[in-house]
Amino acid sequence: MKNFFFLLLGLLVIFGSVYLLWNRPVNMDKVGEVVKINDISFQVELADTAETRQQGLSGKPSLGDKEGMFFIFNTSDTHGFWMKDMKFAIDIIWISENGQVVHVERAVEPETYPNVFYPSVPAKYVLELASGSANKYRIDIGAVVQ
Repeated sequence: MKNFFFLLLGLLVIFGSVYLLWNRPVNMDKVGEVVKINDISFQVELADTAETRQQGLSGKPSLGDKEGMFFIFNTSDTHGFWMKDMKFAIDIIWISENGQVVHVERAVEPETYPNVFYPSVPAKYVLELASGSANKYRIDIGAVVQ
């Protein structure tokens, strides 16, 4: 009888642990954010601190289709971007505070470093996508970003 009790208790602990493991809340820090332009969804990594904005995509090997990095600045300004330590070309898309694309630089190559690219008007957000994405998904000035 004693062995049966411990066997039953052990099974309850095992099944309870499995239940708690499968039903734990998702850690939102690990889930990618989504940015939509022209009804196309892009999975993005946020760059919303001085450190993450400075690091950007530097050192990363590549971006997949519909993947990018979304930079969030504290204020609208003509935020400049360069290709320091980049390993692949990108499209750089500046977005106003009200969610409209205000400037696009296409196919910016790593070899352009140390040139700095600036928007023609102030922007609060910047989206970096794999080179060719702006053309492929028809992203141009005036497009609405969600």
